[in-house]
Amino acid sequence: MQIRTRNTLFYLLGGLLALTSLFSCGVDRWPEYYPWTGRDLWIDSVMREDYLWYEEIPSFDDLNYFLEPQSFLDAAKSEKDNGISSVDTLLTASTPSYGFDYSLSQVPDNDTAYYAMVTYVVPESPAAEAGLKRGEWIMMVNNDYITKKNETILTEGESKDIVIGKYTVHTETGEDGTETETAEVVKDRESVLPATRPVTDAVIPASTIVQHNNSNIGYLAYNSFDTESDTQLLEFSKTCATNNVKDFVLDLRYNAGGDMESVQRLACILAPSDKLGGTLATLQYNQKKSGKNHDLIFDAQLLVGGSNLNLSTVYILTSGTTAGAAEMLINCLTPYMKVIVVGETTKGEYIGTERFENTQFMWSLRLAVCEIFNARGTANYTNGFTPSYSVSPLSDPATVLPLGDPKEALLSAALGIIDGSISLDGSETTRATSATNVKEVKMKRTFPRGIIVR
Repeated sequence: MQIRTRNTLFYLLGGLLALTSLFSCGVDRWPEYYPWTGRDLWIDSVMREDYLWYEEIPSFDDLNYFLEPQSFLDAAKSEKDNGISSVDTLLTASTPSYGFDYSLSQVPDNDTAYYAMVTYVVPESPAAEAGLKRGEWIMMVNNDYITKKNETILTEGESKDIVIGKYTVHTETGEDGTETETAEVVKDRESVLPATRPVTDAVIPASTIVQHNNSNIGYLAYNSFDTESDTQLLEFSKTCATNNVKDFVLDLRYNAGGDMESVQRLACILAPSDKLGGTLATLQYNQKKSGKNHDLIFDAQLLVGGSNLNLSTVYILTSGTTAGAAEMLINCLTPYMKVIVVGETTKGEYIGTERFENTQFMWSLRLAVCEIFNARGTANYTNGFTPSYSVSPLSDPATVLPLGDPKEALLSAALGIIDGSISLDGSETTRATSATNVKEVKMKRTFPRGIIVR
């Protein structure tokens, strides 16, 4: 990701001159007010030049330049923005974490106690060191049940003793031959959960070749389009090519976006080989920046160290978190190959963003700067991509399993579509859901979100 620092003195002075409240009896008092208004005036100056919807920014007289940066941005941005643009201090420190997501489920015959089903574990995190795996349960912490009042014991603090459980289903046959299934969480083992610390999630938490019905199927869990992990991505593409992979499952359920160059690279890996060199996407900026409009191509040079898999179909696993660059990939592959989306409706972000930094005030502005269309000139997913086959990944605890496990809910559905045991003919099919999960709690992630352009 390329970072730019903009010389904004001209714009800052122009904005201040428009603020008549900063003058008294003809005396220029801007140096006196600058420490309180400088940050907002910097944001204003960048937005009036680069913001996709710069025409909709209120006039200088209608904006308050004494607001906190986020409040000022909220007042200045377009209604179309919908949370795409943001500001943040450059001094932000990583939030300590145990490194796992969880979903609470009430303990049977106990109105106040809960078990926590582990729904994601960051590799090399305290949770991973404790041996926790996706689909396991935390039954007790320091010999206490989890309650609404003490739930923070799962997200912060020192080392803790935990009781880990597993979900089991018992089948009993009655005297009349009727079979009854009973599900419960039973104790499996005890462990120690190390103290919280800053945790960095893995871009690729899982990748494997799944052997299914005498075929080799590639599976890649890809949490962020991050150029720093492109070497790992390319190496896995070579592994898939060596193993004659003809079907590929791309897991983007935790992917909220990232760098556009990584989108190009992954698209080059997946697309039919005869599409290399063709148009992948078109970027359109505002009128002031129309000279930056350009096309992205399926650039074969991005495959150095990797392989094109020459696929005709790709299966993409999604959730409500799937957004930005992940959705761009889906949209831009659609004109060239069959894209089968399995899981939940995606978020709906087709706007590219660019990052601007101001080292004087130590603030960063992530700004919506361009629209991104596929080769057909379309980006019709403001409400997200509706899955070809809808699956709730946490509805059945028996199928909440480590990523890459063939029996895991979303991957199992994709494999069923591949082998023909699940049909996509007619209307969408939705698996029945249950009320097992009270809520899902996700740790704070620091991956870039949306679509980051250069």
